This record gives sequence, structure tokens and C-alpha cells, in this order.
Amino acid sequence: MVLVMDKIFKAAFVVIFVMLVSEKGYGQQALLRYADKEYELLHYQESAEAYERAFKKRGKYPAAKGAALSHEKMNDYSAAYEWWQKVIGFEQSTTDDYVHFAATANNQGKLEEVLAALDTLPDREGLDALNLDSLMYWYNESPKQDLQPMEALNSSAADFGLVEDGRGNKYFTSDRGNSGNSKKSALRFDVSGKMNEDFYEWTGRDFLHVYKADTSGSISSLDVPVPDSYHFADPFFTEGGDVVFYTVTRKVKRQNGKKIRPAKRVNPEMDYGQGAPSYIDYHAELYFSHLNDKGEFTDYQPVPWNDAIGYSVITPFVDEEARMLYFASDMPGGHGGYDIYAVSFDEDFNFGTVQNLGEVINSPEDERDPFMKDDTFYFSSNGHFGLGGFDLFSANHKDENFSALKNLGLPYNSVRDDFGITLAEGGQMYLSSDRSGGSGLDDIYTIQAMLMRFLGRVVNCEGALVSDGFMAEMIKKDEQRALTLDQETAGEIQRDLEPGEEYTLKISKRGYFPVYDGQIKAEAEDGLVEREYTLVPIPYQRTVFVDLVYYDLDKAVIRSDAMAVLDKVAELMASQSYLDLQVRSHTDARASNEYNETLSNSRADAVAAYLEGKGISSERVHEAWYGEEELINDCGDGQPCPEWKHQLNRRSELVLMAFSEEGKEYELPADLKDLCDEPNLGVTMDVPTIYFDFDQYTLRPTSVSQLDRVALLMKERPEVELALAGHTDIRGSESYNEVLSEHRAEVVRDYLIKLGIDAERISYKWYGKTQPVHDCSEQPCSEADHQLNRRTEIMLMLDGLNINEAPAPMSGGEEAAAMPLATEEIYLISGVFSTVDNASKHLDGLGRKGFAQAKYFYNPDDQLFYCYVTTFDSFHAASKGLEQYKSDGLENVWVKKM
Repeated sequence: MVLVMDKIFKAAFVVIFVMLVSEKGYGQQALLRYADKEYELLHYQESAEAYERAFKKRGKYPAAKGAALSHEKMNDYSAAYEWWQKVIGFEQSTTDDYVHFAATANNQGKLEEVLAALDTLPDREGLDALNLDSLMYWYNESPKQDLQPMEALNSSAADFGLVEDGRGNKYFTSDRGNSGNSKKSALRFDVSGKMNEDFYEWTGRDFLHVYKADTSGSISSLDVPVPDSYHFADPFFTEGGDVVFYTVTRKVKRQNGKKIRPAKRVNPEMDYGQGAPSYIDYHAELYFSHLNDKGEFTDYQPVPWNDAIGYSVITPFVDEEARMLYFASDMPGGHGGYDIYAVSFDEDFNFGTVQNLGEVINSPEDERDPFMKDDTFYFSSNGHFGLGGFDLFSANHKDENFSALKNLGLPYNSVRDDFGITLAEGGQMYLSSDRSGGSGLDDIYTIQAMLMRFLGRVVNCEGALVSDGFMAEMIKKDEQRALTLDQETAGEIQRDLEPGEEYTLKISKRGYFPVYDGQIKAEAEDGLVEREYTLVPIPYQRTVFVDLVYYDLDKAVIRSDAMAVLDKVAELMASQSYLDLQVRSHTDARASNEYNETLSNSRADAVAAYLEGKGISSERVHEAWYGEEELINDCGDGQPCPEWKHQLNRRSELVLMAFSEEGKEYELPADLKDLCDEPNLGVTMDVPTIYFDFDQYTLRPTSVSQLDRVALLMKERPEVELALAGHTDIRGSESYNEVLSEHRAEVVRDYLIKLGIDAERISYKWYGKTQPVHDCSEQPCSEADHQLNRRTEIMLMLDGLNINEAPAPMSGGEEAAAMPLATEEIYLISGVFSTVDNASKHLDGLGRKGFAQAKYFYNPDDQLFYCYVTTFDSFHAASKGLEQYKSDGLENVWVKKM
């Protein structure tokens, strides 16, 4: 018993002695040796504390540099900056030390100290890679948005890589588990290199795990699907939510059929892959699993290019539409450290050949975290020029090519590490960063409504959606590149826009004027930029003006009476570049056919020459000549006719035609912005009034030539109709004048019918003496006044409206004022009517169908009554509502903004 007690006493004495002398008797050199050993074992948390204690004993250069390097390895930039600041105070400091100091000072946002470091060194070669002079731009740039930390998810540990699944759950990676160094002894003697599988000794914290935040906000850790795994990170869910890709770092027991013997020197790399010389590195690998209806992992499968001992494969992203998988890897053959790669896959996840994305994306350093939205490719890099550490970048992606690399700038990037950008539905963006002011190391941030949503609706002249056949091209002004647009919803164009940026849009459809919008700016309080565009059909070969000019017998000289007509034609053509002139020249029947053909050709040439003298290019004048082939009356060979009838045949028909080249794409003229409401393209058609002698209804020769012009117009515009109104002067009885006015309307109609105009296109009324131009009943009238009353008025009608007149105001001022009018809202229109009675009948029908809330409003501009079922606050809501009402049985409804 005494011997036993003696041994116990001696053992206790040794333990007490070691504890008493460990801090005082264990010298700085021993501490440095211990710290160096821990550093070699990748135990950076432990080595940092040991170097700091050694520096506290004796403030020497090796201890300060060891502490700085240890903190830098753990990405603790604040502590690293403090220790590098101490390091460069020693005479032994090197250019490389200044490089480290400048980098960490930049991470702290201390530009003055960065520049001072440049000035301190006579040899600046090592600092060039930092692009420090160019950093002035970033420091002076004011961000347009503020990042908001996701406080409900962030912890004092590292939290990063937020993604969403198809069920509304959020997932992220974190090492927030129990800290491995919470109960460390003051000094550890076990430096054998044996791995501690309870925590990650590189950081002193837990291994990485994937955490789930469900729709209620509850956070839980997911079980690692792959057995014997240390790190579990980087989940990415397919859009359907039934497959998830992720990375794991697992214990590797066999490689290529051979057993791995790590000899206790093992480094299970984190997902961003710090390798360690002389260690067996367990590299991160890429796996995918199928999920059941509850979102649970049902299996796990590795991708075929994993090499757990050779290199890492991390940060997957899936483009389901293109069936491409993107990821980062430091596999051999890349451009530097980690590069981004892509590989195709089929519906059963059989993979193609892995392809490096090339030097536009990849640099000699590290690239990771691929993500794509529309045709923009996002990733993070510490090799391209940026603010410091990892920065977020974008590039254009089209036809498998990348271009226009761009640093996203502030606030997305900071002077520290910024990575892991993802964009969720609705424009919400998430990114990860270890910038100052966070809750812990890496934190997750969001920018609410980072992307504005653009919604453009394409309608026709009736306000109905143009459902198909149009093309839309949007260009971002500062990059001048075409963007991919979402046109899945009929009649709508959608796109996510970057806040504050400006865009242009072109909408085109064969046979329609293209629509341009160069004033799209991504600014809206509710995050939605809305536009409505009207596609107007090009009125090809639309005749807008006709007239006739006449010639003397056997002459091709432009007479003085024709000059006024041609001057007006020249004026119209000069002001409207879309107008071309057709000149169709004729002769009377006298002389031979050959002679008359040549003469009519000369008459067409004379018109073109006259207009060219007025500045009208001959290319816009299209000549045709017919000799005596198309006489306007029956004065043919051998037929006796008065001279005035022969004169009617010696003519040139002038037809001004808009957009004469069928199928050509024309630009919408600036003066025709309201083309839907311009039946004659803004050009007034001269329509004559036919006058008669006293108590007669015989057409005068001058009237005949005027009606020849009307007939020419009617033949050119088959959709136009005529409304005739016969009148008399006030002399004679009402009954006599009523019959006389009827004859005057009929004689005009009959002559036009004789010229080939369909009788159904001509309506007529007669008014006797009830509507005189000059009321001669109360005061004496001259013969000229009586002449103006003896007339037949001609009106050109299109869809019931006189195309030469603006809509007349509604009769009955008080009645019109009492009508409900439209407000600046978006209406779901169910019908348009010319009378309030018809509108009321339509509303009664809607009520019987269950839509008793339907109403109408009166539009003074077109004097029509619009029945509507409901109104909407936005076109986005209108688009959804339209489909719902159609499914409820209202097929013929459309959306219109008043």
C-alpha cells in the first residue's frame, strides 16, 4: 500500500509541476514549435491562439506572422488585419507581408492604408495583382440598394448558400454546430496529427451541414444522405423539387478498388477546398438524390467524374430547360485553381462529357457558385478584378458562349468575400458574404425586389391581346445586347430587370408596324414595370387621295388648271414620305392606237417631270399609260360626242398610295401615332358637292368630271361607302322640293353606278328645302346663295362614320354629361354598342349569366357605350383575371385601359 501511495504521489507531483510551469516555464520557442506544429496539422484555431500567446511573451516577428497567417486561413479578416499590421512593423517584413497587409486592409475598407502600403515599398511588383489604384472607383461608388441580413437564418458561425425548393422551403449551409474548442486546455500536448472527428480542426467549429428553414420559419439540420460524411453542403433543387444535387466530403476507405491508408494524416476539405501538402485530402464530391413527396432523400448517387483523393467537385447548379449541370472543380487541366464546368444530362441523369467554360469565366485563381437566370450567368471569383476576396460577377450567355464579363459592384460585392448568388421567383435575390457588420463569419443577405419585373401587353387596335406571331427584342442600353424574354403567356412579354437600369424594346409582327419603346427604366415602387403596346397593321397600298388632271387635244403639256392639283400632290408627298404616286394616263379615242399609247406615255412623263421640279424623286412616281383603252364614257371610235366628253377622256389619274410595297416592313410615321383612329391616315380626301341649275336635276359637265374623281376613289377604296343627301333652295312648295331633292340624289347615284360602283355601297336621302346652306326665308338671298342651296352632298363613310370629319359631339349636352364616363383604370370589356339601349340589353344578358355587377361607361371620343364586367389595378392582375372570366363562360371579353 505504501508503494502504491508513493507512485500516486509522484504521478500527482509531476502533473501539478507541469501545470505550474506550463505558462511560465514553457518558453516562447516551445510555444512557437507547438504553434508551428498545429499550423502544419491545419489546426488554425489552435495555432492562432498559440502564436498570440508566444507574441505576448516576447513580441517577435515569427509569432506575429504566424498569428496573421492562421487568422487569414480561417478567413477572419479583422484579426488578420490587426496581426499583419504588427508584422509590417518589423524590419524583417517582406514585400509578401505588405501584399498580405494591403489585402487585409482592403478587406477592412481602409483605402488610405492600402495606398500608404504602396508608397512605403520601393518595389511595388507584388502589389500589382491587387489592382489597387482602380479600387478608387469602387470606394467612391454609391450603391443603389441596401443588403438586408436574413437575421432569422444567420448565426455567429458561417452561414451561406441559400436556395429554395419547389415547396417554399429554404436551405443553407452552416457550421453552427457545437464548437470544438470550447473546452480546450491552456496547452495541448497531443500533436500527433490524429484527426478529431467531432469537429473540424481547421476552424475549431463543426463540420458543414445543410439546414432547412421550412415555411413556418423552423430551422432543422438535415441528415447527411451519404454515409461516413464529414461535410454536407451546397444543395441545389431542380425546379420540380424531386431531385437535389449537393456536395459531401466523406471518409474515403477505398479508391479504385484499393484500400486507403491515411496514416493518421487526413484533411477532410471544406466545400471551398483548402488542400494540405503531405496530407491525404478527402476532397468534396458531387452527389444527387431523389426526393419523395415529403421532401425526404430516398437514395444517393455520385456523379461519374468524382475523385475524392484527386480533386474537389462543389457548388452545383442545374439548368433544367437546357439539361445542363454546372459546378466548380479544381480537377486537372483547368485555368487555375477552381474552374466552372458544365455537363449535359438526359432525363435519367446519364451525363455527357464535362466541358470547361473557358477563359471568359475562369481565371488563374478560383471560380465557383454558378447560377443562371434567363441569359445571364452569375458566379463568384477571386481571380477577376474586384473589390477584394471573392466577388460576384455576371456574364452574357447565348448559344453556349459567354461574353461581357461584369463585376456586379456595390452593394453585391464588398471588400471581403461575396459569393453564392441565387435568384428566386418574384425577383428576390440571396447572396452570402463575410462583410463587416454581420452576425458571424459568413452571413446570408437578401435584396428585396432586386430585380424589377417587366410586364408588357401587346394588343391590337380593338384592345384585344395579340396572342401569337409577334417577336419582341429587349436590349439593355449600357451593354447593347439582346435579352431573352418570357412570352409563355399569350399576348404578354415578361422579363426581370435590374433596378435603375435602362432598356429598349422592339415589338414586330409581319404586316404590322414595329413598336419601339426606348424609355423603359427599371423603377417602380411595387417592383412591377408595366406597359401596353398596340400593334397596328400596315395599311398596304392604301389609297388616301385621288385627283384628275386634264390635257388639251393632242397635247402632253401640264395646263395651268392642273398645276394647282399637282402642287397639292407634291405638298402631300413632301410631308409624308410613306406616300407614292401612281400616274395612269389616257387619251381620247381620236388618232391611232399606237399614237395614243405614245401620247399617254408622254402625259405620264410630264406629271413626273413636274413633280420632280417640286423636289419629288422620280422613284416615288410610278407611271402607267393606256392610250385610248380605258375611256371613261362611250366616246369611242366613230361615236359622235361633244368636246366636253372627249375632254373627260384626255386625263391622268393621280392616285396617292400609302405603303405601296406589299410585305415590306415600314416604320410607323411620327405623325400617325394614333393610326388606329385614322381611317384615311390623316389625309383629307376632297369630296365635291354637286350643284344644279334652278329647278333641274341634270348633271353639269363640271359635275361629271367631279364624279369621275369620286368613282376613281371608290374603286381604289372598296371598303368605303357613300352617303348622298339631296337638297333644293327654298323656292317652291315643300312637296315639290322633296321630290326634286330626291331626283338630285338619285342622278348622282345613278351616274356612279354607271361607272361601275356597286349600288349597295351608295345610300341616299333627300331633304327638300329643310336644310339650306343659306336660310333665305327670313332675309333676301342672292342668286349665288340660292345656287349653294341647290346641291347633292357626298359623304365618305367608313364603319358608319364620315372619314373626313371628327366625331360629332353627342346630341343633348345634359344627357351626355349625365352618362358614366371611363376613369384611368383597366377594364374587362364584354361589349361595345352605339346606343345606351343596346348596352342596357347586353347588361341584362350578363345579369342572367350571373354577372350582375357588370356596368357600362360612355366614351365621348368615339360616342360608344362600353360594357365591362370588372376593373383591375394592374395588367398583371388583368392577365390572370381575363383567363378566369373566360373559364367562367365569358369567351368574348378583352382587357382595355382607358
